[in-house]
Amino acid sequence: MESYDVIVVGGGPAGATAAYFLARAGAKVCLVDKQTFPRDKVCGDGVVAASLTRLEQMNLGEWLAQNSFNAPGELLFSGPNGEAVHILPDDRERCYGRVIPRLQLDEAILQQAVKAGATLREEVKLTGITRLAADQLQLSGEGKNGRSHLQLHSKLLITADGAHASFTRTLGLVKGQPDLVAIRAYFEDVAGPESLLEIHYDRHVMPGYAWIFPLRNGAANVGLGTQVSRSRQRDYDLKENLRRFIKNNPYAKLRLDQAKMVGPLRGHPLRSQMKTVATVADNVLVAGEAAGLVNPLNGEGIGTAIISGELAARQAVAALASGNFSKGYLSDYARTLQQQIGRHHLIAGILRQLLAVPGLMNRAVRRARHDHDFAQTLFSVIVEVKPPSAILAPGFVLKLLAG
Repeated sequence: MESYDVIVVGGGPAGATAAYFLARAGAKVCLVDKQTFPRDKVCGDGVVAASLTRLEQMNLGEWLAQNSFNAPGELLFSGPNGEAVHILPDDRERCYGRVIPRLQLDEAILQQAVKAGATLREEVKLTGITRLAADQLQLSGEGKNGRSHLQLHSKLLITADGAHASFTRTLGLVKGQPDLVAIRAYFEDVAGPESLLEIHYDRHVMPGYAWIFPLRNGAANVGLGTQVSRSRQRDYDLKENLRRFIKNNPYAKLRLDQAKMVGPLRGHPLRSQMKTVATVADNVLVAGEAAGLVNPLNGEGIGTAIISGELAARQAVAALASGNFSKGYLSDYARTLQQQIGRHHLIAGILRQLLAVPGLMNRAVRRARHDHDFAQTLFSVIVEVKPPSAILAPGFVLKLLAG
């Protein structure tokens, strides 16, 4: 039997961040994951500037600098009618984010947690949990193929087990299924400048969008995301629609016509509905995508995962100091999540529904083509320099409706 102050379930950005800050604060923490790292994760690989700042605060600044991950600074954005706008931000010197493959990003954050003092248990599937006392949980798990059994004790549990939230669901804290789904592949010999991100609301993809996110040395992450409800309809096939986009979309053809796909197409669900998750219970905090924190507008979840991981760690440290692990005491975490993420999340969900209307999306592109300020606001919201509420400002809405 192993005893810890906190057990963290899930080694992605949310779980590893939580483990890092807990270990740095002196807590005895164990990080448990079903897989072995480094492991790949289906994602667009975009990491916005605010998240880069947080990574630097976790002593990953040197790692970022050494790897020289691509930092695109301009955007090609098209609507369902095929019209497009090329947006160059006013501040060309600013870093708006980087494209970092999750294979590397997740491993880097995880290793920071281990260096800080967290214990890592890989290839462990948790199979049960019992609350023995107000300050004691007992978790059971098994190793790969059920060859070994593990028993862990802790005072507190942080679940960060992703979109499926398999273990969090057994605790009764998650309702419903993931609401979004994405598919992507990596390509080599991609044409065009590395500085140019592309987002296309192609008519065959909507609701949702396809993307081309360039990496270094002529590589790119290419994919699409849509609502799960749409992907399950008989006339919508994720793989076929991505292939159609690559082959037929005029902007995609310019960059991908001579490109070669490296590895398979891979898909994964995303959870963007915070209202379907109870983020606190006695002795339990829920973080990251398991808490439904993916941005409903652009599908980005790395930033909110890191934020929630740090907030969960902060709440856990306070609980350890007070000796209070009740739902009531831990509810400060839920309130802070709502304050920092919830409002933006709600507005982004509304915008997602509005921009699923082809006519409105076409108007947005048309207006951006001849309105500099409108285009700058649109770019800033997409890369999360500005909050989604900027699109709902009266002046922006009036311009959108005017087309």
